[in-house]
Amino acid sequence: MMLVASMAFVSCGSLGGVTSSDATAKASGRSTATALLGLYNSYRSTGTINLSNPADLTNALVVATGYTNMRSNKDNDAYKKSFAAGMVSAGTGLITAANVESIIGTMNNLTGLGVNAATINNSVGTAT
Repeated sequence: MMLVASMAFVSCGSLGGVTSSDATAKASGRSTATALLGLYNSYRSTGTINLSNPADLTNALVVATGYTNMRSNKDNDAYKKSFAAGMVSAGTGLITAANVESIIGTMNNLTGLGVNAATINNSVGTAT
């Protein structure tokens, strides 16, 4: 969970003029940050992220969805700024303007987190 680890590092850069021009991007950033903090808190309290725990699984899926949204828009500066603004607004002091670029950069460099809703639905149906 490189994203969780990236939260521990503070970037030297700053986001500059974070705006909220794209409501969809900002909402995605907020939900991603909330889920990321949920995973962080779970890891911090138990030393692991337990994907058989419904809360951890849901948070992992929300982070993966945010990752997919960000990857789809990684060259769109307006989307990135709004996504970052959403992350900072929901970051409760752990995700800040000082480290959000580092977190988003880590998200953009990860591979294998893409969300395929059909695969997830199939897996959930098989498991129940």
